[in-house]
Amino acid sequence: MDKLKALYTPFLKLFDKIRLYLDKKNHIEESVVGGIDIDLDQLYEDPEIAKSLQQRYIKTMDDIEKLKEKYKAIINEITAMQRIELMSGRGKAELEKLCKVYSETLVKKGEFKDKISGQGLRTVDYLEQYEDQMDKIIDMMKGHEKNQSMVKQDLAYLESEKSELLYQNSRLKNAYKFVKNAFITVAILTALAAFILTIFFFVNKKPILLEAMISMVAIIVATVWVYIFRRYLVYEISKNQKMMKRTIELTNKTKIKYINNQSVIDYQCKKYRIDSSEMLELRWENYKNRMHAERQYKNISNSIAAMMSDIEDLLEKNGINEVDFILDHMDYFATEKGRKMLLEKYIIKKEELYLNLQKAERESGMMNLVLTNYKSHVSHEKGKEK
Repeated sequence: MDKLKALYTPFLKLFDKIRLYLDKKNHIEESVVGGIDIDLDQLYEDPEIAKSLQQRYIKTMDDIEKLKEKYKAIINEITAMQRIELMSGRGKAELEKLCKVYSETLVKKGEFKDKISGQGLRTVDYLEQYEDQMDKIIDMMKGHEKNQSMVKQDLAYLESEKSELLYQNSRLKNAYKFVKNAFITVAILTALAAFILTIFFFVNKKPILLEAMISMVAIIVATVWVYIFRRYLVYEISKNQKMMKRTIELTNKTKIKYINNQSVIDYQCKKYRIDSSEMLELRWENYKNRMHAERQYKNISNSIAAMMSDIEDLLEKNGINEVDFILDHMDYFATEKGRKMLLEKYIIKKEELYLNLQKAERESGMMNLVLTNYKSHVSHEKGKEK
């Protein structure tokens, strides 16, 4: 009986090993399949399934490397935070002070950056070449525009005066025509009166001295009035013509002056890319404001660089190399409460990364076993074919 038992015992052990291997294989394959949706029944028959599994395996290995790098980085960051807590009270106070000032300075830097970007595109940079004389240029343009405004007023006044003189000239000429007609009328009436008086004298044989005297006085008065008014109209017409000539000459001179001034203004507008001195003044103000903001931005950047250097020196003295991490989380390191919050947050993050890393390593191990079995199966099938 012992001999029989000794004979079949090795076979039983071999059978148990095969059964355990198959159970383990099925367990591994089922776990992997649950992650990438592979049909196990077709795994050894369809090369595309194995190819998909191989791609998943490569991706998982890449993910593992990335997770390891992140895990290593977060361990270093947690270590840095723990070392900060081990610093002396004076060192932590100095770090908190630097962090607060650094954070406030960053806010100011952002404000000046917004001011600079708020100026829009750099459309006023060309004013830099006129920076030393821009105030004089603006005053000169204002002088030209003020002079042009006065010339416009003079031109408008002369045009108005010209229109008024034309209207007066028209009225004077009409009056002159009326006087001329009145003079002819007086002459006709004089002749008619003389004719009527002559008829009365010769036909009725009556004295006409009184009538003749009255007629003579009336004719003399009418003639004198017509003569005086005519002389007045001639004088006014002559005066109007002289004033019209003077007005036309002044208008022409003013127009020439207007054209010359406008040419100067147009040249300046084209040169400085504006349409008025007001626009140039506004652009100059915008330029100065932006230059001031840029200088402030540069000064703040230099201050930030100096503070970064001070923070780096302080951390290096205490054996802390994670300077960039601390600078990126400056608000947390400005207070003890903030440091505790950040440490708790990163401990949770570390645990999550650790779990994800373990899961990825398990999956990669399972997939590696399945792929190894698949390759063995393929090699075995090729050997059978030979």
